[in-house]
Amino acid sequence: MTQIGEIKRSEAFNNIAQIYDLARPGYPIQLIDDIINMANLSDDGRILDIGTGTGKGTIYFAEKGYAIHCIEPGENLVRIAKQHLNVYPQVTFDVTRFEDWNLQVNNFDLAISAQAFHWVNREIGYTKVAQALKDKGHIALFWNFTPPSEALVFAALKEVFKKYVPSTSNTPSIPSLIKKRKNWILNSNCYQDLIIKEYPWSIDFSSEQYLNLIKTQTVYQTFSQQQQQDLSCDVIEVINNHGGVITKPYLSVLCFAQKIAI
Repeated sequence: MTQIGEIKRSEAFNNIAQIYDLARPGYPIQLIDDIINMANLSDDGRILDIGTGTGKGTIYFAEKGYAIHCIEPGENLVRIAKQHLNVYPQVTFDVTRFEDWNLQVNNFDLAISAQAFHWVNREIGYTKVAQALKDKGHIALFWNFTPPSEALVFAALKEVFKKYVPSTSNTPSIPSLIKKRKNWILNSNCYQDLIIKEYPWSIDFSSEQYLNLIKTQTVYQTFSQQQQQDLSCDVIEVINNHGGVITKPYLSVLCFAQKIAI
């Protein structure tokens, strides 16, 4: 079986771009509003979007009229993002890794990254973002996490997953992940006044919709075709046996800070 570490992020998600776009959730409106308000972003503010994917986080800012420059290495992901964002001419793209992007120094008021910045080489990423930001510019990194649920359907699904991924129970806790990412920002010595905000919410999925979500997980792509088919059947059976709809809890977490003026 292929190991997860052998699959590059850009390849893993780029190869399933359509399913990724269909299945992955967006973000709470309050989170977006908080970013704009805390950054005191003017109508002509410029945004750098790192790891745009299919535009799940980008669309909210584009709808408000902001000029956004998107960095995304996956060509298939960019193609879908452009379809979603083609009515917003102020949104532009570079198809490249952020580490390889041709730096535009002191050019942006705000840098955002939705569900992506942990894939960026942190020895390069945090400093490079600070260089791209104007003085007093801000960085806003946000992710969707899945908190534990006491619903019986999740206990049943966990047992199913153990057949395919025995180490599922060793997944890091959300608090430990937040602490790690908080420390990455602080230890870069590029930012000040760090704020962490959390937004609990949930989404209802049918069995087919939830299966599509599972297909976007990198580990799923390491399975053989037979394993994928078997897991799919098991998941659909479990959810249908619990009413056919699963309410999945989410916790969106925002890490927001201001660039330290040099």
